[in-house]
Order: sequence, then structure tokens, then C-alpha cells
Amino acid sequence: MTSVIVVDSEFKECINEYGQIIDSANEKKILGEELNKFFDEKTNEIQDKEGLKKLIYTSSSAPVLSKLSDKEFESTFNLLIYILSELEGSLLSLFNEKSTLVESLVQCIPTEEPSLRDRKCIKATTILSVLNTIFNFLPETSKERVFILSTILKVVEQSYTSFELIQTSVGTQLVRWLENAGASVESIKQLFWKFISLDDQKRRETLDLIKSFTAKYSLTLEELQQLIKFALLSSTVDISFLVNNNVAKALQSFSNDEYAQLFQKYIKGELATSVPSDLKESQEFIYQKSRIVALAQFFVANEGKGIFKYSDIPSSLVSSSADFELILINSIKSGVIEGRLNQVEEVFALSRVNRFILAGDDESINKNWASVRQSLTEWKGALENIEEIVNATRENIVNSNSD
Repeated sequence: MTSVIVVDSEFKECINEYGQIIDSANEKKILGEELNKFFDEKTNEIQDKEGLKKLIYTSSSAPVLSKLSDKEFESTFNLLIYILSELEGSLLSLFNEKSTLVESLVQCIPTEEPSLRDRKCIKATTILSVLNTIFNFLPETSKERVFILSTILKVVEQSYTSFELIQTSVGTQLVRWLENAGASVESIKQLFWKFISLDDQKRRETLDLIKSFTAKYSLTLEELQQLIKFALLSSTVDISFLVNNNVAKALQSFSNDEYAQLFQKYIKGELATSVPSDLKESQEFIYQKSRIVALAQFFVANEGKGIFKYSDIPSSLVSSSADFELILINSIKSGVIEGRLNQVEEVFALSRVNRFILAGDDESINKNWASVRQSLTEWKGALENIEEIVNATRENIVNSNSD
């Protein structure tokens, strides 16, 4: 997030320029004349700083600024920031939580999404660009940065801005910025989960951000529920990687909660046959995801088998051969399993399946470690016999050449 405010003119010239811009927007030549009255004609010194400041604030309301075209809005607002920072003697005082300047900026968000052909209407991306400029001019440790970050999220939420615009630029740095600015733990958590709620596509990258965040910060019941809803409604099937120590503790602390119970069933490979009321519209989607996880867990439990007939699959998971083939295809697409399907012989050769290792689930962890030990033992045995196999092969080649 980098940007620059460049002002080369003398201060009075900046005032005159701003007055002309606003007068042009209002189609009246009033402000420019009024502003000039605050300067000494001979020395150009300001005679009434407070009066000048008050006039600029009142003439820079949202209804007035909204008359500017999108093309001229950002440069004009940057000029306004420069003028007011000079009059206030500080940049920080302009951008606290009581800032009327920021309030006016946010009020310029269009109430309807502008058409692609509309070049005059101020775009939300332009307002975000102004906020970006403000953010970068504030010291890293200033609490005003917390307010500006909150405002950026507010603009994205209220406008038609795509989450992708802030996904990387803000998402990967948000927590660090808030921590450096001295935000309270409560504020950090509140703004992080607000950011997460803006991703209506429930992207995998956002799930990774949740994983990193919850590794450091504990969860309340409300935060746990938000995590669970987001994960279950995402296209990512294997969401077991989200279960770190803090998430495991929260699941244990709120074990009676219906979301926690659903999540526990899902990640353990049990079919999600019912969901909380506010997830009813997505029940079928969640159920189909849980079938894939349940099938993967079935393969894990029978991993030594390798080859599976269609008839080996429990009827609780599949209703027909065609149904099994469909769930297999979806499982392979989701990356949960790998293998080869033979439709003629109606068999499936499993080559790899995800292991769902969950923090706090000692039984599951012990089983997975046992499987790893067995695989290492088999591998060690194969290595011990390799010299014998090589010698036998060499001897066969020699004998064959002798014949």
C-alpha cells in the first residue's frame, strides 16, 4: 500500500486552487472569494486560522464533495488533506475516530453500483485509494491506523467492491498492522473476523489466514461458530487443517454447541445428516462434502486393502454404482484421494488418501503414528533385502549372457 501526496504550490495558492475546484463543482463563485478574505493582502499571512479552518470543513461536506467527478475526486481530497493538516498542525488529529473528514469521505460512497460507462460517479475504489494514502502517511505505531483499517473494511462492506481487491494487500498484513498500532486484543479479533466475513466466496486463502490467526488467538463461541460456518460453506472439502490447539480447546469448551458438534462429526468422517437452522439452505452442499470426508475415512480405515470393489463401500455412503463413481470423481477433484477407477470391473485402486490429523484427538493421532511406523518398518525391510535382490538380478544377467 504505497501512495504520495504531492503539493508544489505555496499554501495560499493551494487554498485558491481548492476554492476554484469547489466553486466549479457547485457552479458558483463564492468559496474562492470567501477564502481570500482570511489572508492579508500584502503579506499573504493567515489572519484568522480558526475561521479559515471552519469554512474549509463546512465547504467540504459529503454532498459537496460528491459533486466532483471520479477523475478529480482523489487529487482534490489529497489537496484537502494537505490544507487541513497544515491548519491543524498535525496529520494525526485529522484521522481519529471522531474525524468529520473521514466521515464525509465514507458518505461519498455511491448508493448504487455505477455503470461501466459512468465516468463521473465516484467509485468505491477511488475512496479506498484515498484511505490507502491516509493509512500510509500515518506512523506504524499510531492508533489512528486502527480506525482507518476499520474504515477500509466498512467501505468494502457497504460498496460493491470485490473482496479480491483487499484479499492479499490487506489480509496478509492486517494482524501485524493492528499489533504494531497497539490495538487491543479485542479490536484485533473484531477487525480480523470482520475481514473474514467479507469473503463471500469462502476462498482457501482465507481459510489459511484463519488457521494462522487462530494459532495465536483463542476463540469465543461466536468466533468458533463463524469459523465453522465459513469452513463448511467453503468449496474446500478437507478442513481438518483448521483444527490447531486453540480451535481444539474451543471445540472442547463449547462441546454442547450445535455448530461444534456438527464440525466434530464432519472432520471425523461422520455423515452430516442435520445442520443448524441458519445453514438449512446449504444442507445438501454440506452433506455432499461430508460424504467425501466419510469416504476418505473409510479408505483410511481399510488402507492396507488397496483395491476396492464397488460392493465394499458401505451403503450408507453410496446408493448405487453411478453414485459411487460420482462421489469418487468429486473426491479426486477435491484432492482428498487419488486412485484409478475401473468401471468395467467395478473396482477402484486407491493410491493415496488424506489423513485427518486433528489437534487434541489423541486416539486419531496414535492411530496415524502407528500407520507411519508400520510403513517405515515395511520400507526398512525392503531396503534390507535390496542387496540380495540386486545380486540375484546381476547373477541372472551373467548366466543369461553365458548361455
